[in-house]
Amino acid sequence: MRADDKQISALTAGVRLLSEIFWGPSIQRSQAILAGIYFLPFKALESVLTPDPPDVLHRIESNLKNFPDADSLFQYLETEYVRLFVSHREGIAAPLYESCYVGTHAGERAPLMGEPAIRMKARLESRGLSVDSNMNEPPDHLAIELEYLYFLIEKGREDNDPGMIADAASFAADSMLPWITGLRERLAALEAEDNFYLLLTNVLCAVLQYIGDIQKQLRA
Repeated sequence: MRADDKQISALTAGVRLLSEIFWGPSIQRSQAILAGIYFLPFKALESVLTPDPPDVLHRIESNLKNFPDADSLFQYLETEYVRLFVSHREGIAAPLYESCYVGTHAGERAPLMGEPAIRMKARLESRGLSVDSNMNEPPDHLAIELEYLYFLIEKGREDNDPGMIADAASFAADSMLPWITGLRERLAALEAEDNFYLLLTNVLCAVLQYIGDIQKQLRA
């Protein structure tokens, strides 16, 4: 199925929301999630996304029923985010940096600012973009890559530029999806199958797969 304007619009909104989540939780975001607003773009794409497991959005919604208010959800998300992605007594459990998943052997821990970070910096600069110096994060952080993907899709849509959309599709399929799959596998090895961030990463993989398929559609 070819992506129509509504699907592209939902994709841009979904990519932006995923970027926000992987920057870390906030009380405002927790309120939106509990209100049922946050995942509307992904619901709009249910007919074209192929997540694994297929009922991932339903599982997320079911898990959210365990939280009576936004504050309790925020506390949970913040604790899990720090435990998985920021700090752990045995090292970061599942780093959010592409450099940690590319060019390493099983069991190895890659250093930050590896070749993927250098490539990402070059991509940003080629589009006249840069990482805010106040962020103190390498350019291959997942949230930054998602922001770049959002830029490509939204700019391509605004300018009616198939080349920009093709760049977005290539970036999603060839650059992001392989290492995000590694992130998902690491989370799956560590966490229960209904862990919020594991389920969210499953959604992310499905979104990247679909964006990558747009490239095939453009070539058809």
